[in-house]
Amino acid sequence: LYQAIKAEKNVLFEGAQGTLLDLDFGTYPYVTSSHPISGGVCIGAGIGPTMIDECIGVVKAYLTRVGKGPFPTELFDEIGDQIRKKGHEYGTTTGRPRRCGWFDAVIVRYAVRTSGLTSIIVNKMDTLSDIDKVKICVGYRKGSEIITEFPPSLEELALCEPVYEEMDGWKGDISHIRNYEDLPENARKYIERLEQLCDVRVSMIGVGPRRDQNILKA
Repeated sequence: LYQAIKAEKNVLFEGAQGTLLDLDFGTYPYVTSSHPISGGVCIGAGIGPTMIDECIGVVKAYLTRVGKGPFPTELFDEIGDQIRKKGHEYGTTTGRPRRCGWFDAVIVRYAVRTSGLTSIIVNKMDTLSDIDKVKICVGYRKGSEIITEFPPSLEELALCEPVYEEMDGWKGDISHIRNYEDLPENARKYIERLEQLCDVRVSMIGVGPRRDQNILKA
């Protein structure tokens, strides 16, 4: 790897799982035994951090979680069921239904910071089509206080309730769209609001499961 990078070859590292499953920075004890954040690349592959040019985070247009652990924006209503069915949110091997909820900008902003993300890819935008009102969690209410940073402990997180910002949804099938400008106006507004809230640019948008169902965003 060192020789390839020195030879200016393209090297791509792919991480698994997610930020909140990180052994040190995740929601312990509901974590894995490794480091899914970008720093884990250096530990796992044996290269220095100065050899990484870009760190691209992959998120969904909504949130999911498998198994136990805190999930402030989890939905227990018809919209949650709709997202689960339309997004095929079931375990690959077990078929177990995944927990689904609204996009949580507090968590994603935390991921941006802990991994030094240079951009994010927002997948499954097509899953949110035909929902009249979409919500984004912009902070947590803890008693009389509004916080916008991810809490340092599960005990503190348990005292928090999500604070939502509501936006108009978009209608129709968008899985055939390949240019950002061709997305419905409200879908573009949603993406641009995510950029503002998460303090990172969106470089790609997924509108379906196929390799060609991606929109590059300048």
